[in-house]
This record gives sequence, structure tokens and C-alpha cells, in this order.
Amino acid sequence: MLANDGFQRWNTVRRNFLPRMSPAAVQLSVGRVTTVAKSSCALIDEYTSHSTVHGMRYISKASLLEKVFWITMLTICGLSACYIGNDLWLKFRSMPTQLAVKDTHVPLYEFPFPSITICPAIKVKKTKAFEYFSKYISIDNDTIKTELMYVMSALSTMQQPTYFRMAEYVEKSKHLLPLFRDINLTDFMLTTLPTCNELFGRCHWHGEVISCCEAFSLQRTEEGFCYSFNSLTSEAGKHCPLSEVLENEGIVEEDDYMYPGCQLRRNTAVGTVTGLEVFLYKTNMSESLGLGQRDKDGARVMIHTSYQFPNAGDGIWLRSEEGRRLNIMISPVITVTSSRVKDLSVATRGCVFPDERELYIYHVYTQSSCLIQCRMEFILFTCGCHMYFFVTPDDGKPMCGIPDLPCINHNTRHIRMLTPPKGTPGFESRLIRDSLDCSQCIPTCYETTHEIEMESSPDQRTSVWKLFSYLDVAYGNLGSKKYQRDITFAWTDLLVALGGVANLFLGFSILSVAEFIYWMVKICVNKFIRLYK
Repeated sequence: MLANDGFQRWNTVRRNFLPRMSPAAVQLSVGRVTTVAKSSCALIDEYTSHSTVHGMRYISKASLLEKVFWITMLTICGLSACYIGNDLWLKFRSMPTQLAVKDTHVPLYEFPFPSITICPAIKVKKTKAFEYFSKYISIDNDTIKTELMYVMSALSTMQQPTYFRMAEYVEKSKHLLPLFRDINLTDFMLTTLPTCNELFGRCHWHGEVISCCEAFSLQRTEEGFCYSFNSLTSEAGKHCPLSEVLENEGIVEEDDYMYPGCQLRRNTAVGTVTGLEVFLYKTNMSESLGLGQRDKDGARVMIHTSYQFPNAGDGIWLRSEEGRRLNIMISPVITVTSSRVKDLSVATRGCVFPDERELYIYHVYTQSSCLIQCRMEFILFTCGCHMYFFVTPDDGKPMCGIPDLPCINHNTRHIRMLTPPKGTPGFESRLIRDSLDCSQCIPTCYETTHEIEMESSPDQRTSVWKLFSYLDVAYGNLGSKKYQRDITFAWTDLLVALGGVANLFLGFSILSVAEFIYWMVKICVNKFIRLYK
């Protein structure tokens, strides 16, 4: 009786308080589960019905002819978009930068006056050389003196790119060369070089007299030792760090500190007698080697940027004649590069920033300095010694001496021409075989070149006739041209261009991509559920 009462109370609670599941409700619940696992075809049909891609929605509920039409149109538009997109991608990869005119009139005061290097025709003074050689051999007859002059001529003509001129002098003096094994060639060439006071008579800057020997300092070149004005590669300016070099050239903004001796001279005036004027003394022909040196008298004048070495072979001959005047008008051309370009690889942008590489001959990279080092390294490789021209690395290799002249003479024929890119037409195989591979020397991202107009003529001033040679270097225009290398097709430009093409042909956008990914994930999930249910 008690058991029946408890059972009846349980039935009452169950009827009043617990939910009852009817057969229809059970069937509905099962239906909710089964709707999750729709077929892939149904989901694809649902995607096409709601897709934001133009033309896609007309495929799901259309006749066969309409489906064929819209599928054909979508295919044509899709292929067209891919074709144009590929062209844009190739353009992005092949033409990342371009050089364009930024300014046609940059004020002259924004950059330094160019460096002026003067190389005397006499590289070896005969009297000093005989004194030097007399420490090693006895100079007691004319035959020895003649042969020693051949040695002097070989050293005088040992310069880029005319090393071949030393061949006959090396041949005529080759039996004497081993006797001078202990001579330090750098010391010999410095000792026999005409001094500043022997070369320069008077100097003017902005029309005012200045000390030539304070304005000019010793300069290392592939032509030998020279004298430079306003140069950071000279012995007086080589200590200046990269930051000062870039500040002087206007590449970076100047700070509040300037290293001593690193401030370069600038100019704002244009025309004759407004820049640098140099008066040279008459060449002492008793010290000249005559035909045994490149020029019989006078000096070679080279114009270059402050952080570059002079390019031997480009010098303009200033003859030592009474009243001879050499007038040089300079028009600078500046090339800069935007900071955005630095994000590209060196191979892509095709240039090197000054702080990206360092050379042992100078701590600021330029293409011309790199080529100089490449030539020096070739001579080191073939002859086992360093040329006396430049500062050498501490690698244990000796400096080339007088006994090494035959090796230098034989191997420098290979450094006259640079190896062209492989497959370039128009070059004989013999020339390519004898050329020098300096392909690692690519242009600098910042560069200043100088367009030059020159005139050599007699000058009627009596001061010029007293001092013989007169050099006048000045600006030819009030402003300079500036070019800028910049990214022409950045990744943002590529993205905008691709987006425009996709929208034009397909009405496509980033949201369309997200929509496609969403439906692909949904189809995969449904397929997984159907597979493992």
C-alpha cells in the first residue's frame, strides 16, 4: 500500500513538473542535427547564391544556357584579371626604382665646392733620386746614371691606365732592379716628389689670397702622390668619419659638432675668378725626365667629389708656359636616393648606400673607389704585394718594391678593361679573357658628378706671366641639377593596382576573399561531419 502511494506521487510529479517529449518534438530535434551536415553541392549552391563576386549569383538558379553563359564570362574575366595581374607583378619585380629630376636649380651653398687635385708632371726629381739611390749603389759613371734614369722613368710612368709605358724602361734596367730590394717605395716616391712650396706660387679663394700649402694636402691616387684642395680622401681629411662626409655633402642633416679639419669650403658665386685660382711656378726642367715621364712639364688637374679618389687618366694637362691659363667651369649634377629604396635588396635597387660597405682604401663606399681597390687586389693576387699608392690592410703582405716592377708591368694589361656581363655582344673573346672582373663594384646611391667646360688660352695679366701656369676653377651656373632615385611601384601601389583589376573584371575585394575562405571552411567541416557520422 505504501509502495503504491509512492509510485502514484512520482507519476504526479513527473506529469506536472518534467517536460514531456512528443514524437513530433523528437523528430524535430533529429531534424536539427541532420541539417548541419548538408551536402557539399548544396553548400556550393548556397555560396553562389550569396557571393559578392559579380555574375556568380546567376549560376545557382538558372537554365543550362544561362549557366554556360555566366560561367564563360566569369572564366574570361578571371583569366583577363590574372593576365593583367601578372603583368603588374612583373613590373613590380623588374622596375622597382627610377631616376627622375627632383630639382633643376639647387642652390650652390647646399653642397661643398668640388675637390681639385693637382698632380705635378715630375713624379721623381732626378737630384733627389740620385741621392737616394747612392745609399744602395755607387753612382760613379754615366752608364749607371743612365740606367738609374730608366728606373726613375719606370716609376714615373707606373700609373693607371698607362702602365704599358713603363715596359721599355723596365726592360732596359732589369739587371739593376734586384739591387734595390730594401728600398721602401712609398718613402722613395714621397722623398722625390716636388714639395708644395716648389709647385705652388700663389692661391686665391673667392678672390682673396690664401696659403696654398694650408689649402692643399697630400693626396693618394693611382697616378702617384698629388695635392688636393677640399678633399676628404686626402691625408688631411681621411680621418673624418662617415657622418661628417654625409653632412658635408648634404645627404644627412648637420649636427652641432664638427670634427676638426672636416668642414669643407662652399661657394655661392659664378664665373671666372670667383672660385679657386692657383698660380704654379715654372717647371724646373733640370729635374724633369723628359720623355721618361707622362707629361714633360706642368701638372694634371682632376675634378672630383670630396669623398672620392681622383680618377687617374681623367686629368686635364696644365702646361708650364708663360701666361698659360686653364679656365674650368663646373656644373654639378647630384643624385640622391629616398630612404624607401633602402628596404629593397642591393641587387633589386642596383646601388649601394655609403654605410652599407666599407673599403680598406677608404671607409666611404663609392663605385670609383671600389674599382680602384679591385685593381689593387688583382695586383696583390698576381704579384703578391700591395701597390704603394694607397693605405694597405694589415694582412702580412709586403709592399711592392722596385724588383716587382717586371711583374707589375706584365700583369697590369689585365686591368685596363672591365669584364662586361656574360653574353654581351660586341666584345672579342681575347679582350674578355684579358679583362678584369669587378662586377661587385656597383654604383653608389648618393653621387655627385661634374660637367666640365674648359678653355686653355694665354692670359694678359703680368702676374700670370711671372708665375707661368694659371688655373681658374669656378661654377658655371647659379644652381645644380638634382636627380632622385625612388620606388616607382611600391607594394602598396601593387596592391591598389591588383585591387582595381580585380574589381574591374570580377567586382572582387578583400571581403570577397574572406567570404570565399569562410565558405570553403564551411564546406570542409560539413564534409568531415558527413564522413564520420
